Formats: sequence, C-alpha cells, structure tokens
Amino acid sequence: MSQRSRFNVLAILIGVLSGLSAVAFHQSIHWAEDNWIYRVSQIPGWLGVLALIFLPALGGLVVGFLIKHWAPEAAGSGIPQVKAAYFLKFGRIRFRAALGKFLLGTASIGTGASLGREGPTVHLSAAIASWVGRWFGLAPRQIMALIPLGCAGGIAAAFNTPLAAIVFAIEEIMGDMKHKAFAGIVMVAVIAAVIERSLLGTDAMFQVPFHPDHMSGMSLAMSVVLGVLAGFVSHVFVECLLRARERVKLVRGRFSWMMPGLGGLLTGCVGALVYKNLGHMGVFGIGYLDLSSALAGSLGLGVLLALFVGKFLATIFSYSSGGSGGIFAPTLFIGAMLGGAVGVLAEMATHEAGLLPHVLALVGMGALFAGVIRAPVTSILIIFELTRDYNLILPIMLANLISYAIATKLREVPIYEALLLQDGINLRKFPILRPSQGWQNMPVGSIMTNTVHTLRADMSLEDAWAKIKGEGFKVYPVVDDEMHYVGLVHRKGVKIVSAESPKKQVQDIFISKSFPKVYPDTKIREAAKQFVNTEWIALPVISRLDQGRVVGVVTLHDITRQQFLQETKGD
Repeated sequence: MSQRSRFNVLAILIGVLSGLSAVAFHQSIHWAEDNWIYRVSQIPGWLGVLALIFLPALGGLVVGFLIKHWAPEAAGSGIPQVKAAYFLKFGRIRFRAALGKFLLGTASIGTGASLGREGPTVHLSAAIASWVGRWFGLAPRQIMALIPLGCAGGIAAAFNTPLAAIVFAIEEIMGDMKHKAFAGIVMVAVIAAVIERSLLGTDAMFQVPFHPDHMSGMSLAMSVVLGVLAGFVSHVFVECLLRARERVKLVRGRFSWMMPGLGGLLTGCVGALVYKNLGHMGVFGIGYLDLSSALAGSLGLGVLLALFVGKFLATIFSYSSGGSGGIFAPTLFIGAMLGGAVGVLAEMATHEAGLLPHVLALVGMGALFAGVIRAPVTSILIIFELTRDYNLILPIMLANLISYAIATKLREVPIYEALLLQDGINLRKFPILRPSQGWQNMPVGSIMTNTVHTLRADMSLEDAWAKIKGEGFKVYPVVDDEMHYVGLVHRKGVKIVSAESPKKQVQDIFISKSFPKVYPDTKIREAAKQFVNTEWIALPVISRLDQGRVVGVVTLHDITRQQFLQETKGD
C-alpha cells in the first residue's frame, strides 16, 4: 500500500472514530444535564435553590481532584493543549487525555459548570487521531499531520458543521492553507458529519424564524453597532478570564485541586439567582435551550440582560478555576444574549415591531465568536451552518469583521495563545517545525522518552530496585508525595546500595532538585548544553502546565538518534 493510500485509510478511520466518539460524548453530556443539574432544579423551595448552588461545587471538587491526580490534560477546553501538542510534541497526545476529557467534561458540564462541549470534543478527536497514528507505528511527523484531521472531525461532529470544521482546522490549528493534509481534513470532516447526522438527525442545531432576502437598512446599521459592542465585550471577557485564571494559578499546595469547586460554587450562586428570579437555567451547563429561545426572539429585555451577565460571570468562574470544558458554547450564548438585547432596545427606540431581536441575536453569536476565538472565517461559516439561513450572511459578515478588528486591536495575542503563555508555553517561538529550521531548534518534547518510571522519595531502596530491575533506563526521577520532581537517582546506585542497606530510602542517595532539568518546550540545542555541564546521560523533563510533574526523560541517545535521522534525510 502506498503512503498516500495508507494516509487515506487512516483518515477514514479517524473520521469514523471521531464521529462516533463525539456523538457518544454529546449524548453523555445531555444525559448528565437532564439527570443532574436539571433534575435538581425541580426540587421545590429553598432546598432546590441550595442544591443548585452546591451541585456545581460538588462537581468541581470531583473534577478538580481527578484532574490533579489522574488526568491533568483534561483541564480547560483542550484546544490550547492540542495546539501545543501539534507544534511541540509532533502531535503526541496521551490516550488518557481522551478518556479524561470524556469523563471529566461530562461530569463538569453535567453538574452545571458554565462550559461547552465543543472544545473538549476537538481534544477528544485529536487524541484519537494521535492514538491511531501511534497504533499504526507512524513516524512523529506523520502523526503530527493527523492532528488537524482529528480537530476537523471533532468540530464537524460537535456542531454538525463540516465546512466550518475544515476552515477551523486550517485557520486555528495549522495556519497553513497549503498543508498536504488538506484533502484528509475534508474527508474526515465529511465522514464525521455524516455519522453525526445519521445518529442524531439532519436538522440544523438551531431552528430560527424565516428572514427575508432583503435586509433593511436598520438591520445593517444595528449590525455595525453590534459589531462594535461585541468587539469591546470580547476584549473585556478575555481579559477577565485570563486575569482570573492567573490568580487561580498562584494557588499552590495540596489543596489547589479544590479551586474548580470554588468556581462551581460561584457559578451555582449566579445561576441559582437567575433561575430563582426568572425561571431560566441558561447560566448552567451548555444553555442551548435558552439560546434557542433568544434566536426565536421570545425572550424579554430583562431576561436577555440577566442571562448575558450571568453567563459572562459564570463562564469566567468555571473556566478560570480549572474546570473541564470549553468556551465555544458560552461565547455563542453570550453573543446571542447581547445581540437580542440590542435588538429589543432598537425596537423600543424606533417603536417598530419586527425581526430585530432574533436577527441581532443570530448576528451577535457570530460577532462575539469572532472577537473571542479570533477565527473570523470560521465564525461566519459556523453561524451559517448552525442555522442554515443564508439570508443574514451580509450583516453577519459585517458584524464579525468589525468585532474581530476591534478585539485584535485591543489585544494582539489570541485567547488560546494567551492561555498557553500563562502556562509557560510560547508557540511563537515554534511557528511550524520544519526540517529546514534545523533539528537543534526543535523542542525536547518531540524527542523525549515518555514512558519513564518515577520513584517516591520515601520508598525503600529494596522496593525501588524491585520496581526498576526489569527496566532498561539508567536514571530515574524522584518525586515527593504530591508526585512533584525533587531529584534524580542512578539505576546502579539503587542496585548497589539496596544490596548493602535495603531499608534505606531513595531520598538518601538521590541528587537534589538543583540538578539541571528541562521543559518540553526547551530547544534541543539548550538541552545539549546542559549535558556538557554534567557527566550524567539523561535529564528529567518537567511540565510547565503542572509545575513539578515529571513528563519524561531526555537522554543523549535521544539527541544523537535525532541527529542521525536528520542527517540521513539530508538536513
């Protein structure tokens, strides 16, 4: 089988798996919302209100504990993690990330966190694509080429929007229209969308009223106003979210895992306040029921403003505290409430009853998406495919581009890159890793050994030797009771000392944490310099996302092997 034929076969497999997993994920969230947060809302009296407040907090505590101790990759939306894996790890994403995203995303959103399912679906599908590539023994660069395919499949199945999925994979993940995987991206998006439509139906996600072909001058004028407002609201939203997340990241120690519980508690307070006074549950979870009502023009001004403010705050609380879920759905929700409110105010000012509330609700969805996500072409296509209404394409384009221009002017760095910068990862140092750039400038994460065992500092040398004697590694990272890196120990030292003093502990013979270490985004050139200053043949690779967590080991053998591979390619 030729390389192109094998790639097409893998694309078909990824399309099928991403479509099925996305449908399963969405059905899981739907079940969880119905049986958890919405069922709790039916409890009468103040007992129900208290349950609404504390259920998101309970869900946040469970999710936070599991993120801390089991699946750190499951935090957040997943799209920043996918971009980091694509550029810095040649597309390597652990399968545990997919499983964690599925389970913890369901638990987080199902218990009321104001987050979306679309970003986690992209992460889930990208992890599946990475796993497929590794299962079939592909080279790192070939695995890297599969990641955009998984992303396209995830978006196509998440929104039932294959065109937007194709553009999103190119616009947000790759940034390269000439990428050789373009045909595969189209194939995967189509297959995933077909599976989603076969299982969940062919209807558009949102049913909107009929809009005439000819739009009035008032509609276009108000779209300009809405575009300006959406640009500024996008900036405020991103700034608040990033600043809140930065404060949360300063909380360290053994109880840091409880922060999603605090975010859930604050979300519960806001959501319960809105529900108690207005009877609307849109602040909790995905909120598509109230979003559909806004698009139908059936919500009053007070409800629109309350849901706008409530969702705005709850999303910041839920995401910045470290919950598992994305910002796609909340962004669409907030934009629709903003647009609907502007439409109602415009009707009140002109004393004319018409289409403005639901027209501008639809336009507002795209405008805020363009300002927050910074994917202007995707934002236009996604609104068109979500509603199948082409008649509003001109006001949507106008508002989206204005919002995008203002948000870009106010803040140059897009939200996903800003989130990675907070985690110490700068993708701008690695625009696209091509052989012509020199293998020495590639990140350590692309060549490190991931399957490395760690030893607890308080472990006896007898137990440590029993654990590693069947392994072939020369050095082993030592971690404390919170699994944070504290030093390094040599295999030979464990063997010799354990034979003489088996009851001694690992911490009695390890090299302290002052020993040189590197990070996944450290350049190979810089890691090689570290080897010059030590006689050891390996360095621990420490995560910047979870400070102190050992994610691998890079050895001299890893570097020399990479050098050999590049030289044989003529680099």
